[in-house]
Amino acid sequence: MAIRFSKNNLLFFALFAGGIVLPTAILSFLSFRNIQNEIFLAQKTFDENRNAFQKDVEEAVLNEQEKIYQETKAASLFLYEQPRSLLEFGNATAFKDVNGIEAIFLYNDNRLVYPDISSRHFYKTADFSSVRPSPIEKQMFIEEQSKGIGQSKGISEQAYISRSFRMLHSPLESTSDQVQNILGLIRLAYKSNNYNEALRLLRILEQHPHLQGYLHADLTRSVNLLHFEILVKQKKHQEAEDYTLAVLSQFLQSDHIEDISSARFFFEEAFTHILSFEDLSQEKREAFWNLRSNFNHQLGYMDILAKYKDLFAELLENELSPKDGILYNTDGPITLFKMSYPQLSGNQIVIAKIDNEAYRNRLLDKIRNVAQSWKNIPFSIVDENNETLMGNIPDSAGVLSQVRISDAFDWEFSLYEKDVKEIRQESRQRMFQMYGLLSFSLITVLLGSFLMLRFIIQEHKLLAMKANFLSSVSHELKTPLTSIKMFAEMMARGRVQKVEKVQEYSGLIGKEASRLENLIGAILNYTRMEHGTGAFKWEKLDFSICAQKVFDAIEDIGIEKGLEFHTKFEPNILVMGDYTALYSLAQNLIENAIKYTNAPGEITIKVYSEDGRGVFSVADTGVGIPLSEQKNIFNDFYRVGDEMTRSTKGSGLGLAIVKRVAETHKATISLSSKPGKGSTFTIKFKKVD
Repeated sequence: MAIRFSKNNLLFFALFAGGIVLPTAILSFLSFRNIQNEIFLAQKTFDENRNAFQKDVEEAVLNEQEKIYQETKAASLFLYEQPRSLLEFGNATAFKDVNGIEAIFLYNDNRLVYPDISSRHFYKTADFSSVRPSPIEKQMFIEEQSKGIGQSKGISEQAYISRSFRMLHSPLESTSDQVQNILGLIRLAYKSNNYNEALRLLRILEQHPHLQGYLHADLTRSVNLLHFEILVKQKKHQEAEDYTLAVLSQFLQSDHIEDISSARFFFEEAFTHILSFEDLSQEKREAFWNLRSNFNHQLGYMDILAKYKDLFAELLENELSPKDGILYNTDGPITLFKMSYPQLSGNQIVIAKIDNEAYRNRLLDKIRNVAQSWKNIPFSIVDENNETLMGNIPDSAGVLSQVRISDAFDWEFSLYEKDVKEIRQESRQRMFQMYGLLSFSLITVLLGSFLMLRFIIQEHKLLAMKANFLSSVSHELKTPLTSIKMFAEMMARGRVQKVEKVQEYSGLIGKEASRLENLIGAILNYTRMEHGTGAFKWEKLDFSICAQKVFDAIEDIGIEKGLEFHTKFEPNILVMGDYTALYSLAQNLIENAIKYTNAPGEITIKVYSEDGRGVFSVADTGVGIPLSEQKNIFNDFYRVGDEMTRSTKGSGLGLAIVKRVAETHKATISLSSKPGKGSTFTIKFKKVD
């Protein structure tokens, strides 16, 4: 059958070819040409990417450093506005941290403003006057002598006591013997719980700070701590608080910074004990809490100032470049930078100590983010110790460029040549990818064109079958209506007088009416199938009874045609389904067998159980169906062969209805047929109990 395309279809093909196929072909041709120059383009692209990568890295480092400068500036301005004295107990000094900066020091006219380590707000609460010996001291010496201390030295009791008193009244020269004697007396008093006497002896040592004890260690903080602990043991909490503040005042008033580690230990212990006092008021608790926090923070700053005072002095003396207002100074692992005008206004100066690890991590994180976008470019970042921080140093590739990328650290950023073989390999990979994408595009277009053409052909076939169906249905409807009308008019006009003729014509009218009813029923059943399972009424029924009723209704048609029937209806073949749909399925299969079987022929109808399933089969000895047609017979409106269409009547919906009913009832349908031998249709249902 030749397919005729309408003007709309021709226009569609023209648009498809001009809008998709032709542009695809042109793009494919241009793509193939560009692929040939891929190696040259790859080298050119690498050079451009290398320059862009270097620029991005330098900008990332500069931007991050500038961000650190701005954060440091904001922190310094914040500190200028805060209370800076340790002694403002009611206020908790706020510290604004900068990631990468360990400490920030504020100067104005080269005078240190923060941290403020003055003690102008403190007052002494303890009297450090000289202490006179008491009778208990004499008793302590006698007890020591009785234990053999004096005798071990080969002197008398009176001589031992006299010498000890002379030591107590004489100026302390920090000699080891004098200190050891005093410590021995303190130990005896402490062990015998004579805390007051122990305190009197401790005050002797406190009048002369920095005395050396065992192994020439400074006894100052040890004496302070023992003094504080004795006051706590005596539950003299107020005196313990006053004593701690007095020691703090003395510490801050000293002309030089003492051993900060021992001072930190003493004050941390003292503040912690004080905060644990149950009788401490809420106001004092908050004050001491703030004092501990502020003091520890600023003590760390004092430690830095003490350790690197020469480096700070050098930075203060050096002039800054008026361009950026930043100057770095490095001494081994220590790096400081000075910030002033134009970063800061007036005579303000900030010196910041860099936290090397945090600062490096900030810069490296930014570089790492940039490098992720340029994975195919060989590079390395090497620090001042020639350690590779990022990237890899190729074995044989030449260096294309080297730049210093950090003001804070002596980092060297190097870019290397790329191996020609590697460029070619990457080019080949891109070529294969482009070839693959191009081939895929062409295949997709061709496949789409093929499927679209096939769809159009199928659409035309379907339209042809629908047209054939309408023509056939029109003819099938018109023929019985004509016969009914003719016989009815003859009987109405009285042309038929004999009773036999009236009965004959009445029978013909009834036969044609049944034929018309069956045709309309087939159309209605097909329409109902189109609406899906929602149009069905589900119930449990015996399919054998249903098939038996269909056979009884149409058996006479086959007998009149001269056909022989063989039946087997096994009882209790229970299935879940719609009675009307299953009736239509059985009716279409049996009528098809009668329609396409000529006399003398045989038709076998069976309903039985097999492997737990209900089986319905209709076998005939009719004309059969060619193998090439078997895949289409269940399609809508399809009828086998023109010669059969001319010799048999039908709508082409019977087997389509059978297939839809079977699928809806989750049944399987199979066909076995040979031309001239007949056909067997088998339906297998799921049985229910």
